[in-house]
Amino acid sequence: MRSFLLSLAVISVGCGVSEVEVDDTSAADATAEETGELSTRTNSYVVFRHDTRRCISPLCGGYWVSDVNRKVLREEYVSGFDFSGSGLTEETQAKALEGAEGEVILRGKLGPTESRFNTRTFLVLEAFRGMPGVRAAATDSFYRVERADNIRCIVAPCPSLRAIKLHTTQQTLFHQVSVARASKTNVDARWMTSRITDRDALVAAAFVTRNRSTTLDAAQVFMRLPEPSQSCPRIALPSCAAGFTLSWVRNENRCLLPAACVRTVTCPQIRPYCDADYTAMSWNGGTNACPRAVCDPSWVMQ
Repeated sequence: MRSFLLSLAVISVGCGVSEVEVDDTSAADATAEETGELSTRTNSYVVFRHDTRRCISPLCGGYWVSDVNRKVLREEYVSGFDFSGSGLTEETQAKALEGAEGEVILRGKLGPTESRFNTRTFLVLEAFRGMPGVRAAATDSFYRVERADNIRCIVAPCPSLRAIKLHTTQQTLFHQVSVARASKTNVDARWMTSRITDRDALVAAAFVTRNRSTTLDAAQVFMRLPEPSQSCPRIALPSCAAGFTLSWVRNENRCLLPAACVRTVTCPQIRPYCDADYTAMSWNGGTNACPRAVCDPSWVMQ
């Protein structure tokens, strides 16, 4: 019977995609997963807030951590974060912990209880940092995304992406990503989208379906640290003839690459506006090599 139901789910892709149709768990299983708790044995994705109580350290002054996508919120006090198993540099660790409340996700598990104060640390394996000044809604859930291969559908468009809900086995096929809700002024949407689909970024999002096309509507995008994850290539610069100017393009990894020599023109001078905690990145691009600009999170530029 279960195989038959899964077959129906695949066939139904042609008629629009919903979480129920592609879910690989029963409702009871999903509920059991979503009510799970932090553990010393199993890794979890957690958010945290600073402990502002006043008492002797390490009994106070640490962090309250809670794992995401749980129906019942359970916060656990930890005296600090242990990054020794993450492989992250001290600079990257600091970059993770300086994010505002709700702008950082850590993956790891609770450490052992120490004997003197009966407190414990949180053992961090991975860190993800989100967009400054952006907040997810209470109705949003947390996902990671991967490319979906070998999807058969009857009616176009076919979904090409799969969202896995964190801490569950629920999987939802969808067609495209929108980062409008997660974007402040002049933020590079191409960069954000590529990190979601190809670089293991996490998202707080909801699904929107219109005209048989399902969109993952991201309210917050958490970049996997370190970001950038790779250095930009070194490319020999072409020499432009007199009267021509080198035009540049910026790719999905935020790298500036030479594009072509274009005829020199007089360009308007612009001052890009960026929100607080964002920094303008500008270059000369397009068919006239006039100024282009985007606003990157300042923590990425540091």
